[in-house]
Amino acid sequence: MVDITTPQFLELLNIISGKDQYDYYTEMYHCQAILHHVDHLDRFVGKPRSNIIVQLGGSDPDLMAKATQVLQDYGYRQVNINVGCPSKNVQSGQFGAVLMKKPQVVADILSAMEKYNVHIPVTVKCRIGVDHQDSFEFLHNFVTTILNNSKRAMPHLIVHARKCILKGLSPKQNREIPPLNYERVFELARAFPDLPISINGGFKEVQQIKSVLDKVDGCMIGRKVMDDPLFLQQLDQHIYNKEIKSIEHIIDDYLCKSSCTI
Repeated sequence: MVDITTPQFLELLNIISGKDQYDYYTEMYHCQAILHHVDHLDRFVGKPRSNIIVQLGGSDPDLMAKATQVLQDYGYRQVNINVGCPSKNVQSGQFGAVLMKKPQVVADILSAMEKYNVHIPVTVKCRIGVDHQDSFEFLHNFVTTILNNSKRAMPHLIVHARKCILKGLSPKQNREIPPLNYERVFELARAFPDLPISINGGFKEVQQIKSVLDKVDGCMIGRKVMDDPLFLQQLDQHIYNKEIKSIEHIIDDYLCKSSCTI
């Protein structure tokens, strides 16, 4: 999330809950921005950690693969290709949700990773549809095209259970107006039982999250954690049976680590 999952916020999440239960996604960075900041990625993207996933945007297969290679060599453990962002700037660059209409480009990006000796996982995050192309057949074809036309396997697919409207809705409206369709994601998971699939969109309650984990391989939580980072502790307690830190402990750790990096 732009201006939300900054290195400082990801540091806070790691202090709240550590690295054992959750993967944390960075803001989306354009592949050319990664290449321009290659000498100080820890300050630009954040410190490499085993549970930090760098979200990457772009549509040029070679540039995307080269940026991923740079991130890999710097120590980052996983990259995610964003195929879900509907913002006007992203659309003008022909990446994000626009790529749902161009699944072969996504396949070409994954294939290019082989040429650049990328061996870390490279996953894909998408929507259930775009504009009027919102049938299950459209989503199924999107996934099938990537799986059948890439030289590299897609190890994990994260699906936002809303379609997006490229013209007429803002990014904020695209998170609220198109209705959630969790069943569409469950249907996709049944159609591709060997492909790990996580669901995203509108999850705010522990029990709601526990219930979907019986049907898919993971659940992405965005806005709830943005608004209430301590929600991670509810998940720690009720899903993972973990002990939680006091707020005082969290604040002390955060201030200590912040002062040590100045």
